[in-house]
Amino acid sequence: MFKKLDFVIIAVLMVLSFLPEIILGASVGKGLNNTYAEITVAGKLYKRVPLSVHTGEEIIEVNTKWGTNIVEVKDNKIGIIDADCPDKVCMNPAYIEKAGESLVCLPHKVMIEIKGELEEDIILSY
Repeated sequence: MFKKLDFVIIAVLMVLSFLPEIILGASVGKGLNNTYAEITVAGKLYKRVPLSVHTGEEIIEVNTKWGTNIVEVKDNKIGIIDADCPDKVCMNPAYIEKAGESLVCLPHKVMIEIKGELEEDIILSY
C-alpha cells in the first residue's frame, strides 16, 4: 500500500504548494506609499479616500439601487462595518490597509480596492 517514502513525498509536496502564497503574500503592498482606497459601484468610481494621510474615523454610506453599505475609514484602514445584503460576506475581513487588497459586496455591486503609488518612479529612456 503506502510506504514511508510515499508519506515523505506527499509532505514535501504539500509544503511546496504553500510556497507561492508565502512569497506573493509577503510582497503585497511592498514598495508603495501614498495609499488610497477606491470605492466603486457597478464599476464606476463612487469615492476615492486617501489612506496614508488619513487620521481619525470617517463613516461613508454607500447607497445603491441594490442596497446600502456602511464603510468606515479608521486611520489608514478601511472596511465595511454594515451591509443589508443577505450573506454579509463583504464584512470579512473587517479592515484592509495594504495595496492590492480588496473588499467586494456582490449583491450591491460595491468594491473597495486599496491602491498606491511607487516610492521611486523609474524613468526608462531609449
